[in-house]
Amino acid sequence: MGFQDKHSSSFTAKFLLSTGILAGSLVSAALMFGYPEWLLQFLNQEKLEGNVYRQVIIISCFLIYFIKFIIGMFVFVQRNIGWFEGGFISVLYFMMFYLFGRSAGNHTEPIGIFDILGVFLFIIGCYINTLADYQRYVWKARIENNGRLFTEGLFKYSMHINYFGDGITYIGLALITLELVPLLVSIGIFLNFIVLQIPMLDKYLSMRYEDEFLEYANKTKKLIPWVY
Repeated sequence: MGFQDKHSSSFTAKFLLSTGILAGSLVSAALMFGYPEWLLQFLNQEKLEGNVYRQVIIISCFLIYFIKFIIGMFVFVQRNIGWFEGGFISVLYFMMFYLFGRSAGNHTEPIGIFDILGVFLFIIGCYINTLADYQRYVWKARIENNGRLFTEGLFKYSMHINYFGDGITYIGLALITLELVPLLVSIGIFLNFIVLQIPMLDKYLSMRYEDEFLEYANKTKKLIPWVY
């Protein structure tokens, strides 16, 4: 992922990213509810006979996330996204949502504490991520803020609070699946933020905003408010 001053609609790449999430969600939903049959035959899979309430919960979360993602991508995100980035991450999105859906839809256990905690974290994560991006978008739209670094709203608690919100969202989804592999995937996303995404973004921001970014970085946590 690259960060640059160039703005672009990047419609094709954003469409690919959205398609990856939607396709993964629809395929896992087909496995849960057994429709359409031709898809089950194509995938050589049988209908998942898990707890129907958990199946409804995870698919509802997928739908909410997809709507949030569409708004974020096509309204809030203005940077240029290349074809390779869009296509590659789209495949990863498909694999992740398919894995999460299949894992959650295969469990017959009644709804329990992990499901409730997962839904709570999912909602909190979506709220944090969306509100942070909205606050920055509105602030950046003002002419007097052109060329300035946004450090207000939720971003005063963490330099990358939107990443934190996204990470919490994935942890919530993983808990609903009741399986270890999706949880490890979600933890991997957090590590990706820390090891790859944040250093690249910080390097870009430090070059663009210089002293303003340095002052902000010296007094603000990197990712997790009050912790890191």
